[in-house]
Amino acid sequence: MLRIDETSGTLVAPQASGLMESPPDREELLGLITSSWDAFSAELGLNGIRLLSREPVPYVDLLGFDETRNRVVVILVTGDTVEWQLGRALGAAADVAAWDRERLVSVDPGLEAVDGAESPSLVLIAGGYDPRALTTIDWLASRHDVPVFAYTVAMMRFGNERLLSVRREPAEDGAPDMNTLLDDSRGQQAEPAEAPAQPDE
Repeated sequence: MLRIDETSGTLVAPQASGLMESPPDREELLGLITSSWDAFSAELGLNGIRLLSREPVPYVDLLGFDETRNRVVVILVTGDTVEWQLGRALGAAADVAAWDRERLVSVDPGLEAVDGAESPSLVLIAGGYDPRALTTIDWLASRHDVPVFAYTVAMMRFGNERLLSVRREPAEDGAPDMNTLLDDSRGQQAEPAEAPAQPDE
């Protein structure tokens, strides 16, 4: 969980008490993720993905590069829960997959060495998901090895501060709910959660 620093517009570690959830605003969320990518990607367990560009084309919110796997990463951000979000995301990834080397290099020179045979990884960040979208994501990832990863985010009021909560979807059995998070925050120190798998594992 990360605190939103209102002064600097960045994400930092949280401080003290009282937790209330509110839906995230897409534009604010996109700005926070862009300005604090290292902190945010670490919270998602996506270390090793370098952020390249914000909205390089209208249908792609963020474009990243997985340096370990030499693979482009398409990132879509929305604060809403909408049925069409997965279709939009898959369409964006399919379009980026069709880019030639010249198009990739125009976004960032470091993409010159990208293997065009590899489909982009797809990361979805949203305020929630339609159940059918989660079923489809699980089916694509587990049955067809499509590198698609979904995360639910929520803005929270924690005392006089705001925080950003992130959860991997589909949620694993036994994952802590909001009450558990609140109880843990009142303890001396919550036990560190195991980092989710990185794309393409």
